[in-house]
Amino acid sequence: MNAITPGFARADLTCPGGGMPFEEARARVLALAEASLPAETVPLEACCGRIAAAPLQARLDLPRFDQSAMDGYAIAMGAALPGAWLPVAGRTAAGEAPGWLAPATAHRILTGAPLPEGADAVIAQEHVVLREGFIQLAGLPAPGTNLRRRAEDIRAGEVLIHPGTRLDWRHVTLLAAQGVEAVPVRRHPRLVLLSSGRELRGTGQPLAPGQIHDSNTPMLRALLRSWGVAVQSRPAVADEAGAMRDALREAAGKADLVLTTAGISVGDEDHVREALRALGGELAVLKVAMKPGKPLAAGRIGGALFLGLPGNPQAALAGALAFLRPLLARMAGAPAPRPVVSRAGFALRRRPGRAEFLPVRLHSRDGVLEAARTGPDGSGRLSPLLGASGLAFLEAGLQELRPGDALDVLPFGAEGEALA
Repeated sequence: MNAITPGFARADLTCPGGGMPFEEARARVLALAEASLPAETVPLEACCGRIAAAPLQARLDLPRFDQSAMDGYAIAMGAALPGAWLPVAGRTAAGEAPGWLAPATAHRILTGAPLPEGADAVIAQEHVVLREGFIQLAGLPAPGTNLRRRAEDIRAGEVLIHPGTRLDWRHVTLLAAQGVEAVPVRRHPRLVLLSSGRELRGTGQPLAPGQIHDSNTPMLRALLRSWGVAVQSRPAVADEAGAMRDALREAAGKADLVLTTAGISVGDEDHVREALRALGGELAVLKVAMKPGKPLAAGRIGGALFLGLPGNPQAALAGALAFLRPLLARMAGAPAPRPVVSRAGFALRRRPGRAEFLPVRLHSRDGVLEAARTGPDGSGRLSPLLGASGLAFLEAGLQELRPGDALDVLPFGAEGEALA
């Protein structure tokens, strides 16, 4: 079965609950990204949040040489006896060339300094008695004590970072230690966000009777920014087929992905499908058996991918977490974000047939992550999102959820930021 459905002919596949089964819809959406975005090279300090486009190998052994792990005295174990007095002959600090340990002597050495030739241990300075250029050994350590051996941490040639890794401060630290100045990463996706609705006004604009402020566009912009994705947005498109057609044509000409909210259903004022058809767009998904978020569409328009999210805030959020985020990861050559595994802190009976998403707050109870609901049902409600850290995912076939049952949660933030 082709991922793209020319002429909308096969995008209306439904299941008994209405809409395409969730897992099939998700597979079709991910299949739209047939190839990763091209690579580009950026300076090391600009690579945080970007996706590695190639394997990054170690250029250097770390440590580069045998070195002291603390301030003390380098000795040769075979030439030392407990209680013996050894003359201190030589000194090496960090950044200096390695010295040479004369027989039956000790060598003053500081943390990070290269080990002098002939030495095989370092005695910490607090474990010796120093008198007039001699040290007395209270006891003998094992060979290798207080040493960092060459390549014990990283060996030159080993792969440090695999393609598809999202780079952060840890990778910057490692690459900086390797002397790396520039990093190959995937180009940022060019994403254009369009919203429609004659009732919508921007923040700060006065409201006439029947009008509301647009919350979806700011929500999606902020969410995408938290995922490290830049987005271009436009003022709300007029509820006219021609206006939507012009906006989609312009967006598709400059974007890798065109994202819309609202206008994808079949109401009198929903013009996105008609505009897509007029522009020769193709859909792989039209409706999804999920709650909230059934009126969700995905396909291509010109050279760009297209994803149409519903207009209600929780429905748009569910579509963004379940479809947009993994699609962006696929475009960047990264693995799909993994859900957080928790246990349910509530009970629920439901009618099977549709996947369902519920705002929940994750917290630790007895050392285990537990998910608690943050408000009542309602795709237009915003208050449940305030205390939530993600959306719990209920599979279509689930009839009853009991406290303690395993529960997957799609976190709002980056991996590791799921706790409220």
